[in-house]
Amino acid sequence: MRSRRILALVATLFAAGLLFATSAAAFAPVNFTQRWANLAGQAYDQVAGSVSCPAGMKAVSAGGGNANLASVGLTPNGSGAFAVGTLSNPNYLNLPLVADCVPAAQLAGSTSRSVTFQAHTGNVGDYVLFSQTVTCPTGTYAFGGGGYFADSSGSPTPAGFNMQTDAPTADQTGWSFATFARSGVDTLVVTTQCAPLPAPTPYSVNGSAGGYGNCPAGHVPLSGGATLDPPVQNSTLVYTEVVRNTAPNLSGWYASASTNYPGVVLRVVSQCL
Repeated sequence: MRSRRILALVATLFAAGLLFATSAAAFAPVNFTQRWANLAGQAYDQVAGSVSCPAGMKAVSAGGGNANLASVGLTPNGSGAFAVGTLSNPNYLNLPLVADCVPAAQLAGSTSRSVTFQAHTGNVGDYVLFSQTVTCPTGTYAFGGGGYFADSSGSPTPAGFNMQTDAPTADQTGWSFATFARSGVDTLVVTTQCAPLPAPTPYSVNGSAGGYGNCPAGHVPLSGGATLDPPVQNSTLVYTEVVRNTAPNLSGWYASASTNYPGVVLRVVSQCL
């Protein structure tokens, strides 16, 4: 019964379509506003939900945490953020979800891209790594991406577990997403927003458990993400979200991971304006 409720909720999040596009103009997002929601449940439940930006605003990034994350991204038409994850900490039974929003007019010139992928390695039904990158058109860069799963009819599902990557590519021309799901059963859809060059300056940090990709003083994060390298099934991203502090405190992107596998490196990147 619980899985059917989650399936219905996730399907509702995408019923209206994906992301958004605006007319060409100068791309200058400022005046960031955050909206939060707590997705509550019982220990080891899978939870899913969304949070909306205020009227007249669009999301530039999505973040979540305090769970074994499976999916994170933007809701239909870029109006907010969604997340799917398993509540892995019995002492904190909620998944905090954040949409980072700006006035819609300040995203003029941005467009959206998506790509689908289905893994056929191993036996049908085996859990394998789904990893895919969506690329922006020449002359643009990627920001505010994410990923989710769809069944054979195209309806979104709560499939997937232990997210490994949700981040811009090293050259910022695309967005990569990776998680584990069932081979030959589930279809991964990876999305991103694309904006005219020049791209933000990326700042990154490598660690093993958690870290901040801080922007330098005087700069603010547009978007960001994290990846685990190498991807391992018993490792997962637990947090990936923007951090907006008031000056003179630094802002950027924060991520943390849970892993029992030696040698896994967590990379955190912030795209700074």
